[in-house]
Amino acid sequence: MRLPLMMGFALLLAGCAGQPPVAPAPPPEAASSDPQQCLDRTDCTTKTSRTLMFVFDYAEAGGALVQRKGTWLFTPSAAKPSGWPSLKIRLAAPPTGRFEFASQCPAGDCRISEGDLLRVYRSYLAGDPCLLTEAKALARCLEPVPLSPGPSP
Repeated sequence: MRLPLMMGFALLLAGCAGQPPVAPAPPPEAASSDPQQCLDRTDCTTKTSRTLMFVFDYAEAGGALVQRKGTWLFTPSAAKPSGWPSLKIRLAAPPTGRFEFASQCPAGDCRISEGDLLRVYRSYLAGDPCLLTEAKALARCLEPVPLSPGPSP
């Protein structure tokens, strides 16, 4: 009784040993260096949620609450200038769309420049928000990027 069982086990092992090795899994896709670009449907959904968090934080900091029309989020034209730029954001279409962002300072004297506001928005999309309501977090986002040292003369 043991002999047939042991022979079956030996054949099973021999069969497994004869199989070609399984190819290793491909490395994971590198994350896009552009936070406004979606990598896939899940990434678009996550970034849409982060965009909504940005616009609510923007309103909490003093900016106008945006309205939505289709894939567009925008500051309504009836909003009174409050010292904050007006916003216009187009949500990305899954699976590999791009979030578009524009801002304009209607009064010409806003608390934050359009370029700085874009950096803040991109920080939200990247998952490391520079909150407009926290001075330290905002300062971290608005600090100039240090240049890498070049070769010595």
